[in-house]
Amino acid sequence: MNQGLDESRLDRIESGIEKFFQGMLELQQSQKKTDEQLNRTDEQILELKESQKKTDEQLGRTIRKLDDIGRQLGDLGLVQGEVAEELFYRNVGNLFRKQRMMFRQIRRNVRRKGTGEFDIVAANGELVLVIEVKNKLARRMVDEFINVKLRRFREAFPEYRGYRLLGGIGALVVKDDVGRYAEKAGLYVLTQTIEGGAALLNRDDFTARDFN
Repeated sequence: MNQGLDESRLDRIESGIEKFFQGMLELQQSQKKTDEQLNRTDEQILELKESQKKTDEQLGRTIRKLDDIGRQLGDLGLVQGEVAEELFYRNVGNLFRKQRMMFRQIRRNVRRKGTGEFDIVAANGELVLVIEVKNKLARRMVDEFINVKLRRFREAFPEYRGYRLLGGIGALVVKDDVGRYAEKAGLYVLTQTIEGGAALLNRDDFTARDFN
């Protein structure tokens, strides 16, 4: 009777040991799979890092190219600005002579500390004409010129106190609606001709605004 109990107990022990080793085997297999997954993950992370490195290098090259393009466009803008200023500066006398305005003095890039720069200033004993020059004219430029720069001019140059203060705005490109907007604001509007000269866009019945 005791022998039967001992055999039953041994069977249970052997069964337990078998299950234990089976569990250990399954654990080892699971760990192996986990290690393989981790290895694959490490490889993916490495590939991702390499891909990110290539992306960063490409992005760096793109940024450098954009910087170069930006500098080129900036230089082009400066050149166009100088061309526009030179065009209108050379033609101010002739253009306004047709308007029966004779100027004794025509200056460009007139500066006074703390007030900015005025592109063209033409004066005689009765009036002073201040002209702002742009590459392409927009409405906001018209508003800024009238509300900011012309007001600063009067404050910056008290020697013109008593003169009529007139305003003009010139650009190589002036759309019709923007030109009309500037004209309605009381400004002379200058642009380039097809032949490369300069012209006034104002209508025959235009009356310039006195900005005093």
